[in-house]
Amino acid sequence: MIRGDLLCSPWHTTMNVGFVWFGVTLAVGALLLGPRILPGTTGGAAVAVWCVSGLASIGVGLVPVNENGGLHGLVALPVFLAQPTALLLTALSLRATRPALARATLAAASLSAAGVFGFGVLLAVDESAALGAVERLAVWPGYVWVGVIAVVSLRPVRSR
Repeated sequence: MIRGDLLCSPWHTTMNVGFVWFGVTLAVGALLLGPRILPGTTGGAAVAVWCVSGLASIGVGLVPVNENGGLHGLVALPVFLAQPTALLLTALSLRATRPALARATLAAASLSAAGVFGFGVLLAVDESAALGAVERLAVWPGYVWVGVIAVVSLRPVRSR
């Protein structure tokens, strides 16, 4: 079980509201923007996985780790599985239309996957203070990168 004192911020109420807000905006943004910029079946799958991540983020905010660590871990698990997967699917979907963005998105997916792996190892071996750092490495590449993708996607695709 996750110890809430290792991961819980003194600003936990603000963070929980932030997780809910981010989850809502992530899911709504994926539904509104995803079909326009992520072509094909892979793009559709990316949108679905981003929505899963958004819904799980809402759950993380509604079930704080300091109040119910076990249930929090259960609702947070999809975020850890969805973030690198959504980034990978996004990269694959962008290959044909925006190859440079696809490569950068693949790098973000790799960072996220490394964070998920490190988080899992530390969680299984030792609940240390480093747990929070690798947790952030697991999710922040996705959190930051969706904004980058949205901004870059506002520019028209250059034809070759």
